[in-house]
Amino acid sequence: MEPLARHRYRLHTLGALATLAAGTAWADTPAPDMSRWKCEQCPFVEGYEGNVEAGAIYPSGANFSFGRYTGIDANKVYADVDATGQYRDAQGTNASYDIEKLGLPYGYGDAEVGREGRYEFKFLYDWQPTRLFETGVTPYLGVGSGDLTLPGSWVPAASTAGMTALAATAAPLKLEYDRRTAALLGSYIFNPALALHLELRHQDKDGTGLIGGSFLTQAIQLPQPIDYVTNTVEADLLWSGRRANLRVAYTGSWFQDVTNSLTFANPYLPLVPGSTSGRLALPPDNNLQQIAAKGNVAFDWLATTLNYAISLGQLSQNAGFLPYSTLPNYSTTPSWSSLDGSVNLSHYSLAIAMRPLAKLNLRASATYDGRDDHTSPMTYGYVITDTFPGPNGVNPLYSEDWIRLDGSIDYAFTRWLRLGVGGRYLDTVYYPDPVVSHTYDTRSWGWATFTWSELSVTLKGGNATRKADEFNAAALPPGENPQIAAYNYAARDQVFYDLSGSWSIAPTLIWSLEGFYGNNTYPLSQLGLQSADERRIATTFTWTPRAGLSAYLTGGYQTLSAQQNGYTSSTTPPWVVTQGERYWNVGVGGQWAIGQRWNLALDYIYSPTYANTDTEVGGVAQPFPQNTTSLNSLRIDLRYTWTPAWQLHLLLLHEEYNSNDWALNNVGPSTIPDLLAFGLQPLSDNVNLVGLTFRYQFGAGSKPSTP
Repeated sequence: MEPLARHRYRLHTLGALATLAAGTAWADTPAPDMSRWKCEQCPFVEGYEGNVEAGAIYPSGANFSFGRYTGIDANKVYADVDATGQYRDAQGTNASYDIEKLGLPYGYGDAEVGREGRYEFKFLYDWQPTRLFETGVTPYLGVGSGDLTLPGSWVPAASTAGMTALAATAAPLKLEYDRRTAALLGSYIFNPALALHLELRHQDKDGTGLIGGSFLTQAIQLPQPIDYVTNTVEADLLWSGRRANLRVAYTGSWFQDVTNSLTFANPYLPLVPGSTSGRLALPPDNNLQQIAAKGNVAFDWLATTLNYAISLGQLSQNAGFLPYSTLPNYSTTPSWSSLDGSVNLSHYSLAIAMRPLAKLNLRASATYDGRDDHTSPMTYGYVITDTFPGPNGVNPLYSEDWIRLDGSIDYAFTRWLRLGVGGRYLDTVYYPDPVVSHTYDTRSWGWATFTWSELSVTLKGGNATRKADEFNAAALPPGENPQIAAYNYAARDQVFYDLSGSWSIAPTLIWSLEGFYGNNTYPLSQLGLQSADERRIATTFTWTPRAGLSAYLTGGYQTLSAQQNGYTSSTTPPWVVTQGERYWNVGVGGQWAIGQRWNLALDYIYSPTYANTDTEVGGVAQPFPQNTTSLNSLRIDLRYTWTPAWQLHLLLLHEEYNSNDWALNNVGPSTIPDLLAFGLQPLSDNVNLVGLTFRYQFGAGSKPSTP
């Protein structure tokens, strides 16, 4: 999904094209004299106007849990500054800027200059932190680099209980990273039918994450260095005619991982002589090159619109190979210096929408997607966890072709009843040496919309079936059970129902309702996933008794469940695992304009979740402890307007978040004998945040143009 900033930018471009299509003169024609236009409902802004809002926030009790995606994670005063401004003259030359959350760990800023109907240039920058955990510790030195060492006082042991230097050498560790994006965007409109759009984007991400390493049966949690750089170029040429339009685009994306591998010292007693370190490959450098074209054509005949799209691209990865192992006897690199991986991507689609009758709609589409892996097969040595030599392996190739057909029809039988049916067929081919060569997925549904006065209800229901060819056991990875149908290979039967509706009970009161039922079964899977179900319901009441006063009440419930089974070995009893998750949410709030100066907004949400994992081995129940989370959040916004130019904003926020996870609760670095862990604990916070800002508006303001 494209960033919000890109959507906003393209809306400006499309708006300019629409203005041109309506009759705005192009580059060689004098600009119109807008001073003689009369527009009372859509005023033009002329001159300069802007506003600045500045103040501070203080979050008492803030930590990584509270500041997970904002970076507000400490008990301190943060500056909070927003500023916007714009300039426009009578000829349409304009400039603007927008700065949000300056002084906070996250924020956004852009500056734009252009002339309406001619050109537009924009620079934007945003910064976004991610706080994962701050409760970890590690004895490793060199955190943030690609080489993790242990202190000189370290005492290796066969299990974590014997690592006598662990307590003295374990240092605090924070898992976090920051993302920064800068972009330069531009568009030039040659004439009412032709425009060019260009975008250059640079993004870097740096920090520390979590990755796991092992020496056969002995595992370690390691701090992974995150140091990624992505550069993207996109160029679009847009043509728009009276009945057709076309967009031709080029996209290039280059990803670089500054640290391509992670080497780490072995904290355990070596299982074989010389096994004192391990090495992991990190995400390799790669790039994408793609050209695409899409558009549509409108016909008067049967009110028909034809949409088409085509794209051709290539993914490539040619990072250098690491040595086979860190052991001295296996330190050589493979015969090939790099993978030289190449995957060709192709996409073709054609869709048609028709309205042969005023009450009849027809839609159909056909899509082909191809993924052709052109990487050369190569034989390589296999060393298990850098320690034990294994058999030679050959890199597998993954190529797939998808053919998808969609169609639907709906008809309004009466003013209050519209019925429709639809279907989808997906044929997937896997090659060159697949576990399954073909899967076939068919889906059909029907729906009905009933409308009576102020009440509207839509009911949709359908089913789907996926079938697959027999497994090719010879293509399975070593040790994988052929009775387990994984990923998208498993035969599946699905039934689903969807209900949505709204009712204007009174001119001031609206009720909406949404519900879903889905059931998936895997009838041919002897082992593995057997079923997966989903149920959800949500409802909202909105009350607007008068202008300046509104309130809402919302609630929802969702449950997810799945069951899988298997065997540890042919001589052990079977096991069954049933997993269930339940999500609740209740919210209430509203807004109230108190007189001409005060405005109050209140929002409260309560959302608990429960997760159960029940196991049964040989008919004996062995349930896991229940995992839970709970969120209580109350937000109060109070605004006071002194004058049209001056405004005071007071923000009060209370948040309580608690989580209980049996996999983390009270698990320390040495709790598990064969896992040297970080000792991360479940997230929780109890925060009271106060924010106070002053807003000042200045400049010419908006006013209707005079005739």
